[in-house]
Amino acid sequence: MTRNVLSANDLHVTFRALHGRGDVCAVDGVTLDLREGEILALVGASGSGKTTLSRTLLGLEQPTSGDVTALGEPLPTHGKELRAYRRRVQLVMQDPSGALNPKHSIYESVAEGIRLHRIVKKACDRGEVVTETELVARALTRAGLRQPEEFFLSYPHELSGGQRQRVLIAGALAVEPTVLIADEPVSSLDASIRGEILALFLSLREELGLSLLVVTHDLGLAWNIADRVAVMCEGRIVECGTTEDVLLRPTHEYTRELLAALPGEQRRTTAS
Repeated sequence: MTRNVLSANDLHVTFRALHGRGDVCAVDGVTLDLREGEILALVGASGSGKTTLSRTLLGLEQPTSGDVTALGEPLPTHGKELRAYRRRVQLVMQDPSGALNPKHSIYESVAEGIRLHRIVKKACDRGEVVTETELVARALTRAGLRQPEEFFLSYPHELSGGQRQRVLIAGALAVEPTVLIADEPVSSLDASIRGEILALFLSLREELGLSLLVVTHDLGLAWNIADRVAVMCEGRIVECGTTEDVLLRPTHEYTRELLAALPGEQRRTTAS
């Protein structure tokens, strides 16, 4: 039986509204599991609670009630345990231009996590003799930047959007995670590059055994990459199942509305 690597159980996240006008429930009783080795797409319109849920799964937001578990253990809230958890569960952000420090070279951007989590020492402890430079090169290569040494001294503004996104992915891979949470990972990219990044996620799942939670408003992306789809509306999961069941045989009206809003050609592709 496939085990769950990340789980939310009856999760609620509430924020104080502006000007003291009551509370806003961004996540409202969500129960959701990410299984080992699967790609789960979390879909919904802007404001549905997707990003708040993903931030809570990462330990960046505290739940008002309910709990998050990783491999059956409660999500740590502080100290070395939380840092170790954030190494295992890595975020790939939406906008590489904003996520990458423009004053840091590509080498420094990828090496930052390696230093923070002492990855060289961890490798040595398990009998692998490796240098920081080799780990940076390995991560860039796995992210699809071949001849990685050519990128070491480059800066973010010198790269294309697709290359910057690969650098973000390399930074996540460098700390040896088991789970990636990708928040709208291709929304800022040209259509010609999106397919390459999605193919990269699929290959990383196969090569490294990663589990991925892909947060997106794009049902076409979910169709192309996900094993399962969870549909979120107003802070709740209103439908969850295999990609084929949810997108070809939706049972909730909100899912049908999302599908109906797709452009005609994309809707036909999803249905084919």
